[in-house]
Amino acid sequence: MAFGDAAGEQTAAERANVARRYRRRRGEQLKTLAARAVDGEILAAGEFSTVATEAIASIPGLGMVMLPLARRRSRRVGLSPNIMLALTEDTLHALTLDPAGLRRDETEIAEARAWPRSEVRAETDGKAFMRDKVLLHVPDAEEPITLYAPVLRTNPWSAEVVRLLGGDAPDPLDIGLTFAGDDE
Repeated sequence: MAFGDAAGEQTAAERANVARRYRRRRGEQLKTLAARAVDGEILAAGEFSTVATEAIASIPGLGMVMLPLARRRSRRVGLSPNIMLALTEDTLHALTLDPAGLRRDETEIAEARAWPRSEVRAETDGKAFMRDKVLLHVPDAEEPITLYAPVLRTNPWSAEVVRLLGGDAPDPLDIGLTFAGDDE
């Protein structure tokens, strides 16, 4: 057994190290993916959605009818249902994410919109089922663009984007916490 004690259990320290490595690696993957569509150094990148798919799909029967309508409405804002927000020094880039295959590394990415970073502001606006709601205030829209992010407390990448755009996103969940049953 590569991890843990003689009983094959993984210790809290080992789990925390695995989580730290994953966070670091995933953060770099998002920045590398964004760099395929954006010139310049990517300071932060996070995944968002323009549709609260979990909330809509959870409505028995009716959800499956409403989901395509919600996706169509999201495209009116000029963004696809799955987007990535990437920040460079001066610009916020909204990038479309379309799966090109079943694997995560086969994602098609392209720039959909860009705004001067100094003219954009983000704010959190509660929960929408299993997602955090984020309002993105951009200069060319009368109303903010509503986005949905995986829970920001466990999603340090999207939370960093929100914070860098002036929003009040929570600090990431402390991965150094001990877990129930650990004696450390």
